[in-house]
Amino acid sequence: MVSEPTEITNRIVLLNRLRIILLFLVRVSSPLLAALIVIQYIIIRYGSGLKFNTDIFIYPLSVIVGAAVLATPFILYVLIKEKRRAWIKTFLVMVALPFLLAFIIAYDNIFSIPWMIVLMAPFYLYCFLLKNTVSEWIEEYEGQELRKERKREEARRMKEEERWM
Repeated sequence: MVSEPTEITNRIVLLNRLRIILLFLVRVSSPLLAALIVIQYIIIRYGSGLKFNTDIFIYPLSVIVGAAVLATPFILYVLIKEKRRAWIKTFLVMVALPFLLAFIIAYDNIFSIPWMIVLMAPFYLYCFLLKNTVSEWIEEYEGQELRKERKREEARRMKEEERWM
């Protein structure tokens, strides 16, 4: 007999999807962002007199920004559904607030390559921190599901014993 998925099972599935997205963001996009930050620093520090074309940064940066833009609604959806208010507030402080401040300070330049690199760093730091925590949430829910399953099994066993007595 196949039972319908419980609320906890649905939460585990949703959190596993979030964990997969965060793993992609942290393992693929973060190293790319770190490399861009180092290269940008080297160009600013040592290549100021050279005429270096920074248009090559557009392609990896578009992957980094695109992944962040596509992942943000799902991240917020899961956090709202899980009622993780502290993580939502942390997102607003770490990611949204710096973007808004940068938008106010450098309105015309906000979408330039150096600004975008700087603005993506807090987002990926947030994703790294959230990734570790999501794994803990999944373990908690799996533990709850296991306890419920044991209680159901115990109740079924007791019912069987009563039937044979």
